[in-house]
Amino acid sequence: MKAAVYTAIGQIELKNIDTPKINDDELLVKVEMCGICGTDIKTFLKGHHMFTPPCILGHEFVGKVAETGKNISKSFGASSYVFAPYIECEKCETCIKGAPELCKNKYWIDGAFTEYVKVPVQIAQRAMFEVLQDCPKETATLTEPLACAIHGINRARITCGNKVLVVGSGPMGLLICLALKKMNCDVLAADVDRYRIDAAKNCGIDTKDFSGEKFEEFRQSGISFDSVILANDQKDLVNKLLPLVKPCGTLELFGGMPKNITFEADPYYVHYRQVDIVGSFGFSEKDFRKAFTVISENSQLFSRMISQKVGIKDIKKGFELATDRKNIKVVVKISE
Repeated sequence: MKAAVYTAIGQIELKNIDTPKINDDELLVKVEMCGICGTDIKTFLKGHHMFTPPCILGHEFVGKVAETGKNISKSFGASSYVFAPYIECEKCETCIKGAPELCKNKYWIDGAFTEYVKVPVQIAQRAMFEVLQDCPKETATLTEPLACAIHGINRARITCGNKVLVVGSGPMGLLICLALKKMNCDVLAADVDRYRIDAAKNCGIDTKDFSGEKFEEFRQSGISFDSVILANDQKDLVNKLLPLVKPCGTLELFGGMPKNITFEADPYYVHYRQVDIVGSFGFSEKDFRKAFTVISENSQLFSRMISQKVGIKDIKKGFELATDRKNIKVVVKISE
């Protein structure tokens, strides 16, 4: 089978490899579409401690069941399904504490920039959902990143009608904004890049330009929010955003930052205004299920985020397109 193999920083090669052989408790899935995510791009450009080349990237995918193991009696037909790339074990200390997204014993699916992947029965039973005809397959690939966005919203304790500032209007920032709009929140997306701002406007989101002196002017305006979500990796913004949070509100570090860096935080806001600084990572099975429902019911809205589609033979071009800030989301068509 064909597979796009990440071989070194900046290098992805199309190779022929053996089709996986499933055991009695697995599915063999023919991958149809797979989105290029921020982690894929980061790995491609800089490398990543979780992905040692040669390996196959990609985890936002839709596909059809090609073969079932002997212990799986359910018939899946010719329908397309979206699959969670992992789910929690439900049994470990972290899961029992109520943080399944941090489970250390997850059931995983290997990289999906390939024609076929193996899916463990636990994911088949709990976190694969049929993609209906009125939802484009490429749009359904947004289920996993939207699940991460929904988890972030929950971690920030945002409720219906809250006033929220999302700083960073990349793909994840926009997904957070769209999910918040479906909650009837008062959402404002901010960025310094005009392409990102235009993308947010195209999705029907109110925007604010933070370039140049405009950010400082905004900070001096006296406006405040129930929650501020930092959806990029700019650590120097943390202390500058704290004063914009209302008493008892939250400042969330949603964007991933490198290990061992430090940021400043004025303790006045944490102590006297009881502003909580929280983090968000990954998603749970519950988040994935909710994300699929939201996308299924609003596929036209989320389809606006799909900027480009490329075939697997052009996957390197796809990665180059995904690094272009003019594009929001690039999807790779793996097979028919």
